[in-house]
This record gives sequence, C-alpha cells and structure tokens, in this order.
Amino acid sequence: MKKKLWMTFGPVIVAAVALLLLLWTPTKFKTITPEKIDQASTSLDIRVLKGEDVKNAAEKENYIPIIGSSELSRMDPFHPSSMAQKYHWKNKPFLLGNPGTASLTQAFNVNGMTNLKDKKAVFIISPQWFTKKGVPSDAFKYFLSPMQLSGFILNSNHGNKEMNEYVARRAIELGVKEGPIENQALQRIANGQKITKTQRFYIKHFTRTSLQSQDNLFGTAFLNDHQEKINKAASKLPDDYDYKKLNKLAAKMAKKHSHENDLQIGDSYYKRQLMKRIYKFKDAHKHVDYLHSPEYNDFQALLYMFKQNHVQVMFVIQPVNPKWVKYTGMPESSLLNFDKKITYQLKSQGFNNIVDLTNVKNKNYIAEDTIHMGWRGWLMLDKHLKNFYKDKNADPSQTHYQMNNYFLTDTWADNTKF
Repeated sequence: MKKKLWMTFGPVIVAAVALLLLLWTPTKFKTITPEKIDQASTSLDIRVLKGEDVKNAAEKENYIPIIGSSELSRMDPFHPSSMAQKYHWKNKPFLLGNPGTASLTQAFNVNGMTNLKDKKAVFIISPQWFTKKGVPSDAFKYFLSPMQLSGFILNSNHGNKEMNEYVARRAIELGVKEGPIENQALQRIANGQKITKTQRFYIKHFTRTSLQSQDNLFGTAFLNDHQEKINKAASKLPDDYDYKKLNKLAAKMAKKHSHENDLQIGDSYYKRQLMKRIYKFKDAHKHVDYLHSPEYNDFQALLYMFKQNHVQVMFVIQPVNPKWVKYTGMPESSLLNFDKKITYQLKSQGFNNIVDLTNVKNKNYIAEDTIHMGWRGWLMLDKHLKNFYKDKNADPSQTHYQMNNYFLTDTWADNTKF
C-alpha cells in the first residue's frame, strides 16, 4: 500500500519540493536574452511593469523608458516605437504603462529600476489622473508589484523620510494588503519608525528572494508580441525623415481614419466606445476640475524616486482632443489651470525639460481618441525625442533637483494659487 501511495503521490511531492527550492533559492537563470528585451520593450505586459529583471537588463542595452499609461498602446505609424525603428534611433523606447497606471504605481516602478541611475527617462502626464479622489484603489492594487513594494520597504531607511512616510501611508490608505509581516513593516514606515530586524530579515530572505526568482523564471515567458504591429506601422512611413512631410502625412492618415465622425476621433474607437452613447457626453464635463487631487502628492513621490536615482527626465503633458473638450463642455480653464499647476510643481524643483502639448497652435488630429495622443500628437513628441534618444546617459547638469516636501501636503493638493 505504501509503495502504491508513493507511486501515486511521490512524483507530485518531488515536483512540489523542487519548485519550492527553485523559487526560494537565490539563483539567476539566463532567461533575459536580447530578443526577450526587444519583445518586452513594446509588449506592455503587466509582468514587465511589475517585474524588475527585464527592465534593468534593458538599461544596460540601447533603451530609454517611456513611462505613462494607456496612450502607449496607440501604436500608429507615428508612435515613438515605430519612428525609432524606421529612422534608426540610437536608443529605442521601452514602454512602461497600462490603462489605469498613474503616478504612485509608477513611483514604485521607478524605485525598482535600479539600473536607471544616472540615465534618461520620458514620463507622460495625463490630466485625467488628477481627479478629486485620485487613483482608484482597485486600479492601484491591481498594478502594485509585491516585489517593488518589498524593495521600497527594505530601502525605507534611506532617501527622504517624509516621502517614505507618505508613500507608506498612501499605500495603506489605498488598501494594500500583503503578508502580515509586510503590512506591519509598512505601518511602521508610515508612523515614521524603522522596520525591525526580524521584518527586514524575513522580507529580504523569504519574500523578496521568492518574488525575484519568480520574476527571473516567468517574467518574460509568453509575452505579448506587438512587433508585427510595429512593423506594419513603420512600413507606412517614408524612408527619409522630413518633419513637414511627415506632418502632412499624419494629417492625411488621421483624416482617413476618422471620417465617420466630426470629432477627429479614430473611427474604430468611435464605433466601439462612443457611437451608441455619444449623446450622453454632450456638455457632460462642464464642472470638470483638475486642481484638487491627491494625485499631485503621488506625483511628488514619483519625482523623489527620479531624484534619488539622478534620472534626467523629459516630462510630456499630454493633450486632450480639443473637439472633445468643446463637445463635452469642459471649461478651457480646467486644462489651462492644471497645466500651470503641474508645470509649477516641476519647474520650481528643477525639472525643466517639459514638452507641453496642451497649448500648440494647430491642434487638429493631435489626439487619436478623446484624451490620448495619436497621429500629429505623437509626431510632435517624436521631434523632441529624436535628439533626447541620441544618448541614454543623464547630463549631470540637468539633474540638480531641489525637492520641496510642501508638495506632499494636502495644502498643495488643493492649492489654486501658484
């Protein structure tokens, strides 16, 4: 009977023990190949966002991250990944963002990108993040990486104390619940205390080791592959780069693909998301306000993470479709005041490289749908990225940031005078 039981359950037990040993043993396997990095760079896979291995490997190669949210999936011919491939940029974009990712998620993401130190990055800011309640709890918890959280906890004795306390409090406020030891450690940080030796030992040698092994083994397995989409988009571009000609081509393509509505919204998006309920949006945004939001504080936490790693950042303020603004009745002052406030927060601390696409003269076809860059919007950004991507190393003269804890306060979150 014992022999039969062993024959039945023995292989399962051996396999389970082997898997546990594999996950708990701090051994690195060579799973990150150049081909995997290239695939990951445009995959927009959540495992890439929540992982660390492939992103840090990319920082050793010719990639510069573009960090944002849902706009990154709008892969038309003028998308930076298409342009970089067609016109042979020295460094290629590594896309990090999904619908629902906002400042605090990306703060944890940047904190985990240890090889980003003294390098460059691009960060796309979306006005619609800055709502009265800020990032939804469910979205934040969905995109939060337990591994990145463990890294934050272990590094909490370093850096800006007020920022660490804020991030811990905010994570707890948004409902983060990991293991009991991680939760207790996070609470101590939020209270201004150091984590205990026991907490540090457990999180470092058990929690983080296991998560790192999982990331190493499975972080690049069966990734989304958008290379065919990028190839198709790039094939529609002329062989020689000429901005004026490309601008005309972008307008021509946009007109062709948005001719079934008068809002300059891509037809496929319009049919799928708006056509049957478009009337509901008429004058629906008359009271939109982007000036009162905890997102400003979350954004400040992100800035601290960039500062700690001496990252030279190009910030992009994303435009909103002007025809959509008019149709929904959104006051122009809503976007104008948001633009002024976020620019003040950046420039007053030394983050001066800002590509502001909210105030361009010709806004036709600047967005592919209601609130995301596309066509001419991407092309306008590409014009700035083209030179930025020539060298991935940060210019030290551009990373003299003077951080101000005032931007972590409720007073700033609700401030309308700046």
